[in-house]
Amino acid sequence: MNKELTRSGPSKDALAYVEWLKEDDRFSDLLVQISPAINGHAFPKLKLQNKPSLVQYEGGISHLPLLDPPMRAKPLEPSEWKRKLNDLTDGDEASTSGRSCILLDVRNGFEWDVGHFRGAPRPEVDCFRNTSFGLSDEKEAPSDPLINVDKEKTDILMYCTGGIRCDVYSAVLRQRGFKNLYTLKGGVSHYLKEEGTAEWVGNLFVFDSRLSLPPATYGNNAVDEARETPVTPVDTSFARCYICDSQIQELRHRNCANLDCNRLFLCCAECIVHLKGCCCSNCITAPRLRPVLQGVKRYEKWHVYRDSEVQNAPLI
Repeated sequence: MNKELTRSGPSKDALAYVEWLKEDDRFSDLLVQISPAINGHAFPKLKLQNKPSLVQYEGGISHLPLLDPPMRAKPLEPSEWKRKLNDLTDGDEASTSGRSCILLDVRNGFEWDVGHFRGAPRPEVDCFRNTSFGLSDEKEAPSDPLINVDKEKTDILMYCTGGIRCDVYSAVLRQRGFKNLYTLKGGVSHYLKEEGTAEWVGNLFVFDSRLSLPPATYGNNAVDEARETPVTPVDTSFARCYICDSQIQELRHRNCANLDCNRLFLCCAECIVHLKGCCCSNCITAPRLRPVLQGVKRYEKWHVYRDSEVQNAPLI
């Protein structure tokens, strides 16, 4: 079963902590994934939280057989995952075995928007809790890629950022009768480190202040603090503005200026100005409107903007 511990600190100290942790037999096989904090600490404030589950799912997860390995998807090493993707692209596996194969992104739609494996349909959810692949009939969810598939002869390749969501959801699908479930071991971040950008387009969304990281940051030299963030060109041809659907170049989300909406979305420069940093025209007249978010900055707490002249300051 996947477990996750995320921390931010100087490389030397972080690696020393990992070595100390691995001295404990319970964590000796811990998969460590490292990426650089681009502008200072990724987590500038210390937070200690005890959560019974890292992921939330509708109806809870206590009833799922998560500790029973046969009920979860079979983990594939990045090299094997790459081979499966190549077979899927070429159609070799289906033509020789009579089996079909489906690539399933078990993340959120806004994560897909900045990067994904080629051929993976966009998940139409903004929260893992609402994921429903394979759970509805055709009338309820016509876009569900698992609708009407042969559960005995269909290989389902599932992936997420680190593998935890796949562990949870594969148990859901197993209970629904799906037989051939595979997951990417260590998730996309592990794959980018081992195999690079093969069959991957764009950046990888991360749930901290960095929001989006280019694939090269997961290379073997990512722990070098003196090294600047790589500027390797990234394919952005798939990325679209949420508002006008034009192609954009910057694979990094912004939050809607309306605090009570706070939607994460990709946006072109023209729409940022036209809608004052909001995601739609309705949000422009919201009572708790923050100033236009400049550059790669993140919004502060509401009290920073409340009763402040900057709330109604003209656009620059």
